[in-house]
Amino acid sequence: MFRTTLRSLWSHKRRLISTCMAVLLGVAFMAGTLVLNSTIGQVFDDLFGSIGQGVDAQVRGPELFKSEVTGEVRRELIDDDVIAKVMAVDGVAAADGSIQSGALTVIDKKGSAIGGTGPPTLVGSWSQDKKLSSFQVASGRAPEKPGEAIIDRGTAKKTDFAIGDALVIISGKERVTLTIVGISRFGEADSAGGATFVGTTLPQAQELIGEPGKVNMIDARADDGVSPDELVSRLKKADLLDKADIITGKEASEEAASSMKESFGFLTTALLIFAAVALFVGWFIISNTFSILVAQRTKELALLRAIGASRRQVLGSVLLEAGLVGLVSGVLGLLAGIGLATAAFELLKSFGLDLPGASIIIEPNVAVKAVLVGLGITAIAAIAPAVKATRVAPIAALRDVAVDSSGQSKARAGIGLVMLAAGIYAIIPAFAVEVMNDDLPQVGVGLALLVLSVLVLGPITAKPFALAVGSWIPLVKGITGKLARQNAVRSPRRTAATAAALIIGVALVSFITIFASSAKASINKVINLGFEGDYIVQSANQFNPVGGVPPSVANDLAKVDGVKGVTAVTLTNGQLTLPDGSEKVTFIGGIDPTTSAGIFDFDMASGKLTDLKPGGMLVDRATARDNDVKVGEKISILSDSGRSASFTVAAISDSPAILGEWTIHRDDAPLLTAEPTDFLIGISLDPGVSVDSVRGELLTVMKPYPQMKVQDRQQYTSSLVNSVTAILNVIYGLLAVSIVIALIGIANTLSLSINERTRELGLLRAMGMTRSQLRSSVRWEAVIVALMGSVIGIAMGIFLSWVLVLALAPKGITEFAVPVTWMALIAVIAAGLAVVASIGPAGKASRLNVLEAIATE
Repeated sequence: MFRTTLRSLWSHKRRLISTCMAVLLGVAFMAGTLVLNSTIGQVFDDLFGSIGQGVDAQVRGPELFKSEVTGEVRRELIDDDVIAKVMAVDGVAAADGSIQSGALTVIDKKGSAIGGTGPPTLVGSWSQDKKLSSFQVASGRAPEKPGEAIIDRGTAKKTDFAIGDALVIISGKERVTLTIVGISRFGEADSAGGATFVGTTLPQAQELIGEPGKVNMIDARADDGVSPDELVSRLKKADLLDKADIITGKEASEEAASSMKESFGFLTTALLIFAAVALFVGWFIISNTFSILVAQRTKELALLRAIGASRRQVLGSVLLEAGLVGLVSGVLGLLAGIGLATAAFELLKSFGLDLPGASIIIEPNVAVKAVLVGLGITAIAAIAPAVKATRVAPIAALRDVAVDSSGQSKARAGIGLVMLAAGIYAIIPAFAVEVMNDDLPQVGVGLALLVLSVLVLGPITAKPFALAVGSWIPLVKGITGKLARQNAVRSPRRTAATAAALIIGVALVSFITIFASSAKASINKVINLGFEGDYIVQSANQFNPVGGVPPSVANDLAKVDGVKGVTAVTLTNGQLTLPDGSEKVTFIGGIDPTTSAGIFDFDMASGKLTDLKPGGMLVDRATARDNDVKVGEKISILSDSGRSASFTVAAISDSPAILGEWTIHRDDAPLLTAEPTDFLIGISLDPGVSVDSVRGELLTVMKPYPQMKVQDRQQYTSSLVNSVTAILNVIYGLLAVSIVIALIGIANTLSLSINERTRELGLLRAMGMTRSQLRSSVRWEAVIVALMGSVIGIAMGIFLSWVLVLALAPKGITEFAVPVTWMALIAVIAAGLAVVASIGPAGKASRLNVLEAIATE
């Protein structure tokens, strides 16, 4: 049986290759993601392990909270006089305090902000002890007095900065010009993961950051003969400060490496999701392929049973073939994944991620996972067809070919209907007047169940769907169209499985397209109804919105001729303690109700906007409902700088998309941050003043602040829409993999079905059907399958996106917009690509030798 299976497999090499391709792409995505993750992880482990060797102990303030936005642990700042206390501890050879911030802006030679939307820009103190410093001097010298700075080599190369050049830094209150006296490196790297780093003296850094007399941490080096653990023990006994967090240098390095690796977690998760989609699509193709193979080999397998092969041997033969396909797919997928990881690694470097001496790392467990996934997905897909092959009696199989009865399966219908009912029940909360945040996971599960129910019921609904979708084809193509339609409905399971792969891909593309269109429509509505001004000034780097401009900038803009009003919005990251004692880490906005009128129109659910006064807070309606917050209750805020203050809920707002969930008075911002900055400024013009007439003066005022961009109403709307489009394009590129797999499935299924119908096609040719008619019949069969998959996929995409928009209404996604042109285009493209996929099988069918085909048993 083993040799028979190998000969059968080898004699159909094209079938082997096309079947492998269905799962290879999914395995490649998964393997590439794991390889990339392993490589980045090892690089950061090595990098931080080497640069942290000189630190034996680290003293840090108590933990405040962990930011849900960045994942960073926020800690209380330490008084810098603790440095002297650390130095006084027996066994400490050296100690150095440091402070740094990512909220300052560094300007390049061209007057533009360094960093953009890429790696962050950090400004901090430079350690004077070489063994304690993570950075080392590559050329020049370290800063020794105020007014001097050292910049990392990676940034110096990109910006052409050299020793002696002037460097401008914008803080929350002023522009400061420093002189570059040195170029630094991070271990063996030019920079720390591509981030820009500017080092100054400790007093200078404290002044720039707005925290005089404070440090983030204190690094200590032990005397000879004192171990890091012993040093930590002595520091803890010294009672340096309340609730001090003291760890070894090794532990600090491991935390830093882990933090850097976590920042890439979103990339790994996203790629693994798309790999799962590709594998899920591939599962349908493989299952369909093996179902057809079993049908084709029914007589062969029955003959083997008749001459003594047991059911176990027949089952083993089919599973062996699946195992070989899975093994080949896994190995080739691993190799392709290594190639993808290499390409992704180079792409990250092009975005500024500097990873020194990095080479692709292939851990044994990654290789094993890739092969096991390839084996597993094919084995699972082949089990049902293999079991079915063992249940056909030898004599019955020799007399006739098994008939596909999956379209009449009561068990399948029962399972599908149960899943459909469960899915409908789970999405019911989306139709409620008030959708709770806690309901969103349930709605997501419900949507997934609905998709699965459609796939399970596919063979049952395939025949009527194919008949309906292909009803017009006989009118256009005559007998060839009729044959194509009959072939599509002959085997419901085969047609459904082939269409299922396309359904998933088209449904996802349609879902993303419609949801993006709805998001854009919601943005336009919010701006049209909520923003009444003429200009918006906001951070050019949307990934660092906290780093804005000093409050004085709003006053300067208000002095421009033609400007009627100016209002500014602050933003702070902090942990809220709610009335019930629960805690929530989020952003807190800050507005001035008196200057907002005529620029922003905020809807209110309870109370008035003018009820917000210093010491008060606005809470969004949905947020207040989900957290059981009421007017008059107290909410305390602990900011990431360690400052805390309490606020009284003054009113309930209802503009989450433009106002946010938690808002305090702008005058209260100094209670939470040392240097309050405005991250967004709205401007209205006097009646009759054109937008273009004041643009030049506004740009002149903002010229010293290149980290901000000045946009009129139309530009502001376009920038928000373009950001959605950019994300959409990336998703489209990743989803293209599932579409490619689906098209491979169509070509594979058509090719195998031609082998299945060799005698039939030969008879048609003998009765006078021309080669072109035969090719046309196969192509139109592919079109029917493609249209079926497209119609169902688009319908699913529309329904899924509609439900999601309903569920996300409290988050500001209130408009449901279906781009009809795009939906029609998706259907046309799917049909066109199906025709392309059918070219090979159609040509193969037309080249069949008539006599040999008729003689086929």
